[in-house]
Amino acid sequence: MWCVPPPTRGPRRCAAWLRAELPVRPPWGLPQLPHQVTPPIGGGLALAWHSARLKWENRRDKPIDSKNFTMAVKPYSLELRFAQGDYGLSARRLREFTELGQINVFSRAISERSELNDPADFVDVIHVDGDTFSLVGCTLADLRVGHLPANSGVQRDVVLNDLAETNYVNDFVREVQIHLDRCSDRQAVRNQHQPFLPPAKAGDVFGVPFVFSTLQRRLLSMGKSKAGGDQWLKTIENFQKKGLRAEEFEFAELSPDLCVLDDENGQMSAGELAGLCNFKDLRLSVIPVISNAQKQIRFAQPPERALKRTKKLPKAQTGQTREVAGFDPVLGYRIEQVAHQTLWGNESHWQAVLYDGTVLQNVWGQSLFPTRDAATELAAFHAKQNFPKRLALGRFGRFAWTGGKDYREWLITLPYYPASYLSGHFDVRNVLAHVRCDIREGADGKRVLMLQEVQSDWAQRARRAVSSGDSNSDDEQPPPFFKEWSALAMKLVSLHAAFHGLDAVAWTRGAHQVVRYNGLGSAGLIELYDRTLPREVNRMLKPIGIACEMLGVFVPVNFGIKQTENGYEVYSPDNVLLGTAPTLEDAQQFVPDGAHEKIYEVHGVRLNDTVRKVILDVGFPAWG
Repeated sequence: MWCVPPPTRGPRRCAAWLRAELPVRPPWGLPQLPHQVTPPIGGGLALAWHSARLKWENRRDKPIDSKNFTMAVKPYSLELRFAQGDYGLSARRLREFTELGQINVFSRAISERSELNDPADFVDVIHVDGDTFSLVGCTLADLRVGHLPANSGVQRDVVLNDLAETNYVNDFVREVQIHLDRCSDRQAVRNQHQPFLPPAKAGDVFGVPFVFSTLQRRLLSMGKSKAGGDQWLKTIENFQKKGLRAEEFEFAELSPDLCVLDDENGQMSAGELAGLCNFKDLRLSVIPVISNAQKQIRFAQPPERALKRTKKLPKAQTGQTREVAGFDPVLGYRIEQVAHQTLWGNESHWQAVLYDGTVLQNVWGQSLFPTRDAATELAAFHAKQNFPKRLALGRFGRFAWTGGKDYREWLITLPYYPASYLSGHFDVRNVLAHVRCDIREGADGKRVLMLQEVQSDWAQRARRAVSSGDSNSDDEQPPPFFKEWSALAMKLVSLHAAFHGLDAVAWTRGAHQVVRYNGLGSAGLIELYDRTLPREVNRMLKPIGIACEMLGVFVPVNFGIKQTENGYEVYSPDNVLLGTAPTLEDAQQFVPDGAHEKIYEVHGVRLNDTVRKVILDVGFPAWG
């Protein structure tokens, strides 16, 4: 699926660009949309209509009602709502998996053979309430065959009737199929990021390793003890008096089983009860904020070795030459200049060629272009479709100290949780908390995981709603771990640092955050960074015998080093680029004379070999 850049001149520029950007599939061309009807899937995913063609797709205040359907859920209109009921379809979790690095939450993997991919397997059925939605717990494929979750309350016949009467459902599903076809065509995704933690195992009930359920462990420690439902409830109440969080018991979903057990006067062993603890909705996924590289390929001078001959082209005629003008050493793309004699003199055209000698063509079958840039853009578009290069540089690096290495924005997400929260900062659903961090040198020369920011938009929004008494809608309901999100975030960060062999974890003082954000929310920032985080870290690491202290980290003062797509760029105090290098160490050569760094005092904990081993061996409870 290829395109050519928009023509720069001529009265038909718009129409030509629209046609050029249409994919090879589908054959139906531009959709004919009724007045004020929102397309089924928005430009954020580009499953159907390219955002450059239909920029109005991304408007958040556009009309959303039509005769047959409405699409109400923000942002980017990835949901299709049935006008006659409270149900709809969503392709959001598919988009997050294929484009944003989220885990695959579906029961099937995307096959390399497109004919084996049923789009209904990757479309969620949702319940819509105003501008919010929640997962019903099944896909469109499940709904069609009657596989509905227990106690879902979904009336299958009613929803299927809505599906049958909704004209846009087929279009919605068809565009999901187009997207799946494009994913099948991908041969590789380049620049895979370093994982936050190793993959979870079968027994990791929260979806990440080293995080466990206190309730489950206490039950397992009771061996073969048996009791009835009422007796187990009293035992669990006793656990709560000794520190077990009520929220953990609530999300374990044991109450229905214990009630049934009590009604039947039956008994159950502690091990059996532990096996019934069900935290499937609270499985976590920690992912970085990623984006497509602006430059998918980089052309350099062609190599001295012979390249594969261009396929399906006759030998050069007399007076015609083909010369390699640019070569991408990573993927093997090349740009060739084709020169030949005409009645009007010498003429040159350009073509893009794959590593195997195949000449690329646009949707019109055109392979020769009047400019090198046109051929280069065709090659870059093909590389983006088949070998996408993605970077984990985040979106808010400007709100961080310069001079760090491996800057990341980690999102702690709940992809399986039924309710849906959409943050204004990130495109991923159900971000419980985010951590912006880098690695930098401490005052003692050790490697420090420096947390530039720890924040939960979801908890902050719910806390404001609770304070104002406006927490009736699902959109304002507190998230799981509402009172412990900061503790959970620090547990995960500590596990990350221990797993990657770092020597300390540190975070800014509240004063640093106040200066960074010009005093906005100063009281809350000081409370979080100077009181809450130290208190939570002391509580969770006290059994290991370590506590928070003040650490020193180096921060550039009269120069800057920024991590970009090109590597590490060094800037003067006047923000003049002094040089670029692939690594932070290599970038040091461009630091100007007279430059110096200052040691900032920050909160932190030291992690030696023994502490790292204990953290990874013992792990942390999800609550407490």
